[in-house]
Amino acid sequence: MNLKLKIWRQPNAKAKGKFEVYHVENISPDTSFLEMLDILNINLINEGKEPVAFDHDCREGICGMCSLHINGHAHGPDTEITTCQLHMRKFKDGDTIVIEPWRSAAFPVIKDLVVDRTAFDKIL
Repeated sequence: MNLKLKIWRQPNAKAKGKFEVYHVENISPDTSFLEMLDILNINLINEGKEPVAFDHDCREGICGMCSLHINGHAHGPDTEITTCQLHMRKFKDGDTIVIEPWRSAAFPVIKDLVVDRTAFDKIL
């Protein structure tokens, strides 16, 4: 699959963010969404560019660290799953995928797709 990614980039909490466009090619439909972001980051590093910051911990659908808005939906187009359980087969070749951090005053952006989860962690 070849995909166009519009990803929210924000260098730090005080900076103004913006969407940047990236392209990934030859992504297997069996690749998880986070693995696809890993592939993008490897490509960016190989090009001498800064990788996209995103949270990922267990990659087993347990920790909740990987929460993103994907095409306007929490965790993406599938239901009752976390982002790390989302696979690229839910998308079509040539799709544009918009990837954003959670938009909530309680979870301010730290960098790119990473948000400050302190408010949530306090209630756990």
